[in-house]
Amino acid sequence: MNNNHRKSHHPSVCALVLSASLLGGCQSSTSSDQPIDMGTSPDGGIAEIPLINPSLHNTVLGRPTDSSVAISVLADAAGDKMYIEYGTQIDAAGKTITDGKMSAAVASAKGEPMVMDLTGLGKDTKYYYRVHYQAGGSGDAADNIHTFRTQRAKGKAFRFGVQGDTHPERYNNKMFHSELFSLTMQQVRNRQPDLYFTLGDDFSSEKIIQDFKSANYPATYSFTRAVDGIAPYSSYQTLKNPFQNPMLVDGKSAPQGYAAYQDLRKQYFGLMANATALMLVNGNHEQAHLANIGGIFNNAAVWAADGRLKYYPLPAPGTFYTGDQSKLTAQNGYPTIAASDGLLRDYYAFTWGDALFVTIDPYWHSPTISPDSTLFSDPEPKWGATLGDEQYQWLKKTLEGSDAKWKFVFAHHVNGNNRGGAGVVGVQEWGGEPGFSTNRPTWAKPIHQLFADTKVTIFFQGHDHMYAREKVDGVIYQEVPNPGDNSYFAYNCDAYAPASISWQGPAGYGVYDPSYNVRLPNTGYIDVTVSADNVRVDYIRTYRPVDLQSNPNRAFKGTEQNGEVAFSYSVVPQATDSRPQDVTFTCMGAAPPATWVYNP
Repeated sequence: MNNNHRKSHHPSVCALVLSASLLGGCQSSTSSDQPIDMGTSPDGGIAEIPLINPSLHNTVLGRPTDSSVAISVLADAAGDKMYIEYGTQIDAAGKTITDGKMSAAVASAKGEPMVMDLTGLGKDTKYYYRVHYQAGGSGDAADNIHTFRTQRAKGKAFRFGVQGDTHPERYNNKMFHSELFSLTMQQVRNRQPDLYFTLGDDFSSEKIIQDFKSANYPATYSFTRAVDGIAPYSSYQTLKNPFQNPMLVDGKSAPQGYAAYQDLRKQYFGLMANATALMLVNGNHEQAHLANIGGIFNNAAVWAADGRLKYYPLPAPGTFYTGDQSKLTAQNGYPTIAASDGLLRDYYAFTWGDALFVTIDPYWHSPTISPDSTLFSDPEPKWGATLGDEQYQWLKKTLEGSDAKWKFVFAHHVNGNNRGGAGVVGVQEWGGEPGFSTNRPTWAKPIHQLFADTKVTIFFQGHDHMYAREKVDGVIYQEVPNPGDNSYFAYNCDAYAPASISWQGPAGYGVYDPSYNVRLPNTGYIDVTVSADNVRVDYIRTYRPVDLQSNPNRAFKGTEQNGEVAFSYSVVPQATDSRPQDVTFTCMGAAPPATWVYNP
């Protein structure tokens, strides 16, 4: 790290064209615009002082392209009018957009997010923007200035971030702490990556669905097997959507249902997503799962999709993004998903700089619940967990057709189930174990083989709640940490770093490099710097001061600092590691012992 910062406050001016519809929300805070040591990219290209301002109105960026961006603002009062001011230049104090243009003003709806797509923007350009708010006919109140970027050109360095499972519903299980999650989001804000990926289990819904089932159905009712057409739904169709009624979890104010989607953006993601485009990936606990549909529209999978698409502006297939073109309306005549055009927006791909980004989703396409993600422990055949043929063929075409120097793939987990990374790449459709040709007759090769053949750089996954790096056939399997786990534990670490792996797939593959293994505990996120010549992956760890001071489980060495780079590696040359801290690690099993102590 160094202190050589380069300001970039004056990108080139370009013509702008707007398409209307906007915005609302309110989150007060004090302004902070302090220099942050960003470090440099491998080519020294992107270090700069970010413009760090809190949002007065809850704002989330999404689906950026080479000429557009979506801006979603959550309104706090009906009838308020809002518009966006934007441009490419600001004054020396960072308080005025000197070439500002204005969008059309629109009326907001109380508690409802509204989205504006700014179009006709310049390529590879940094923009400054702010929301203007007129409450009840009062005078104009301008938000702080924030930034966004259009698609980086080839050869340009940039950052992106990745986090694992948030699990806010697990407050009492000591896997989530509000203060710690906020500290992680502040670290993301400090570095202002272009893109930020969350890998699922951010809006977990099991308890609300279980309570709904218990209140309306007998214990023998097979809720998750509805897709088989076994169970009657005559009364279920008319039941009120329980996602609309948030409930307390274990006596704590951990929101569920739509409240979770709203709360996470208002309290946490909003700390950084006003300057970083947010990209979501489905997890097993969201319950956006084909096996939950069951022939009707009023069901858990659609409720989950509603929340996801209502509160977060996600990519749709078009000229910039490719992805899932199927609509929920195409399945059994379901009505259109609320606040969307019916597109699931669950898997998508795009290029940014010298990198290809690909997200994949087994859940919306699996007719059965994955073995370790079942909601009610229904036994399911393992081959029922799948990307589905349409998604697989799209994935194959996307990877094989890309000339990007770096390729990054994101999913909640290998196969959508199991534990571990390298240890499970050889099974089912991922590795091509015996039975692959029978169960996947239209697939040219297993998923991992496709990754290896197309030289995927890194596969990012969550699900297992720790940091782990492994490599098989040149593909890095990167397990990413939780962002707010106040146990600071390495969950499921016994599933990682085996001495060897059991490969059941095609001959010539399954070459495992145990020297590449690294395992570390929570908490934090992954910060990735991409340049034309290299990829640097930094594990940014976050800590609460009270936990560092008391160190109740002797988990810290006494030299840790919030926001530190706990581990770093470069892809070129491979396995060039940096260990700012002593990362000697002893795996204590899948979960903390009963004697583990948690600070409130």
